[in-house]
Amino acid sequence: MSNRLLPLLLLVLFLAPACKKQENVRIKLTSRERELIDTIYTERIKVLRPKWDSMCTASHDSLLQIALDSIIRVRRVEEARLRSRIVIPQ
Repeated sequence: MSNRLLPLLLLVLFLAPACKKQENVRIKLTSRERELIDTIYTERIKVLRPKWDSMCTASHDSLLQIALDSIIRVRRVEEARLRSRIVIPQ
C-alpha cells in the first residue's frame, strides 16, 4: 500500500504550490515589442482571413436554410395561434 501512496503523495506535493492564488502581473511592453506583436498579428490575419472566408462560404447555404426554416416554423405557429382565436359564426 505504501508503494501506491508514494506517487500520489509526490503528485500532491508538487502540484500544491501551483494552486495558490496568483498575483496580477502587469507586463509593460516597449513600443518596439508592441510593433512586433502588431506585425505578427497582421501577418497571421492575412493568412487566416481567406480560410475564414472559405469556411463562411461553404457553410452559408446550410446556415441560411436553417435560419429560414426556423423563421417559417415560428410564423406558422403564430398563424395557427391567431387563427385559433377567430370564431366563425354558424
